Amino acid sequence: MRQGRVHPTVRIAVVTCAAALAVGFGSITAVAEPAASAPATAAESVRSADAEQYNGAQDALVKGRYDTGFAALDALATAAADDANVAALQTFYANATADAVAVAEHGARLRGLSPTLADAVDRAIAVIDEVATETIDFAPTTDGPRTAIVVLGLGLDGDGNMTPELVARLRSAVAAAERSPESPIIVTGGNPQSGITEAEAMQRWLVEEGIAADRIHSESTANSTVQNAQRTTALAAEIGIENMVLATTPSHLRRAISDFEIAGSDVIGAATTNVDDVPDLPALAPTARLGMTVDATKILGIPRTY
Repeated sequence: MRQGRVHPTVRIAVVTCAAALAVGFGSITAVAEPAASAPATAAESVRSADAEQYNGAQDALVKGRYDTGFAALDALATAAADDANVAALQTFYANATADAVAVAEHGARLRGLSPTLADAVDRAIAVIDEVATETIDFAPTTDGPRTAIVVLGLGLDGDGNMTPELVARLRSAVAAAERSPESPIIVTGGNPQSGITEAEAMQRWLVEEGIAADRIHSESTANSTVQNAQRTTALAAEIGIENMVLATTPSHLRRAISDFEIAGSDVIGAATTNVDDVPDLPALAPTARLGMTVDATKILGIPRTY
């Protein structure tokens, strides 16, 4: 996967519904604290655009109403030419509509306003475009205790019980754990129901299935895939993880990889219970990358509203 790309500190491998788990470090079950709302690469502080127009543009874009959103952004770019967030949104969503000419035009204007943000947007777009089309490696080479297996949470029912889909993610994680017995496990998910977070429910299930409690590190505050990526990446750095395997649903895999990589992780592949029977993951056309694009703007700290 992704040969030649410069990655940040943490490298991560991904697992689908039929994968992931492993042995951990030491005897401490780590619980990540909530991350600050601003990510590592935050958008510039200049907010000269009209708030109502900016918010309307964002509302249209996240819903895929591009004509309305682009018209609003064009007006904002004229009225508030120094607002780098506007230029960043123009660049991101031009890429989501496969308009290479507009990407170059808006990207150049963004670079004149904020080279740092321009670099972050360029990198995020490169991640989105590659993850959307690449062939996922379902037999990545793990690196013992430096490889963590990460299980992404999914909403619990009102009584705090896990859905069959979340249990399937956990079963796939157990299979990966058996293949990488020295790797730690990270469970990530908040969204409490009846006082139980997704991470707590997952950790309890894993222990009941025979996984040693000291192999499990818990991140119990994330309420979205974006937060899963940001907060797990931070936790992984704290406990010395160098790469990971993500356990999630196949249809969620490309978006999860993209979010984790943009957040600072290096996704090296995916694991599955049966490497001879891997899920079919068709490439995503540019117009099918809206969710990945919206998530990228959040990870970079581009405000959803002014």
